[in-house]
Amino acid sequence: MFNTVLGARPMHADGRAFYYADYNFSGHKVYSNHRFPCCSGTLPQVAADYGINAYLRDPHGVYVNLYLPSAARWRQDGARCEIRQSGEYPFADQLSLQLAASQSREFTLRLRIPAWAQGARIEVNGRRWSGAAEPGTFAQLRRAWRDGDRIDLELPRRLRLEALDPQHPDTVALLAGPLVLFPVGSAGAAARASRAELLAARQVAPRRWQASVGGKSLAFLPYVAIDEEEYSTFLRVSA
Repeated sequence: MFNTVLGARPMHADGRAFYYADYNFSGHKVYSNHRFPCCSGTLPQVAADYGINAYLRDPHGVYVNLYLPSAARWRQDGARCEIRQSGEYPFADQLSLQLAASQSREFTLRLRIPAWAQGARIEVNGRRWSGAAEPGTFAQLRRAWRDGDRIDLELPRRLRLEALDPQHPDTVALLAGPLVLFPVGSAGAAARASRAELLAARQVAPRRWQASVGGKSLAFLPYVAIDEEEYSTFLRVSA
């Protein structure tokens, strides 16, 4: 969602659609030369899928699968319930969920803890949740929920490097939580950085990171913040 679809350029009136996410070393956002290519249909289809997959139900409660400003409404043993998300995630570590309920009900609220989220922290009404919040699992919060309950979730977005594949361990992408950070400008395509230089990048604005590579400043943007800039998905690391 964040690394492709939300960064898609808008469709033209004549049917020319964004096509495609360019992952070369010198990439650009481009349009198809054809009118109404396959992406004309699949882009809105994918966007609809996010709503379908954001929240999931079973008889025991609710799974929160995607973190984005949204709301879910359902009936739990006859009570009208709603969860509403807010926050700046994934451009910040924190997000909140506010519960509304016509009557108190006991059920399990399951929060997805991404595999990269080491040290995730959960608070319920300002108190630390003592249960497990293991990366790669759903944290299970079972209690009698009441109208006005608030859940605060912190997902630390520590920088990490992911290799293109096992055969190319020195061709890597820089990530902050779920976001791929793309070096922008022609310098990004030619940059050869050390792992330490990349992992020392700092978030200098809500949607901008900065790193010092070979004594020069290199800007990184998430895909949703890239417009006309030349960008690279991967960098070559020297050590």
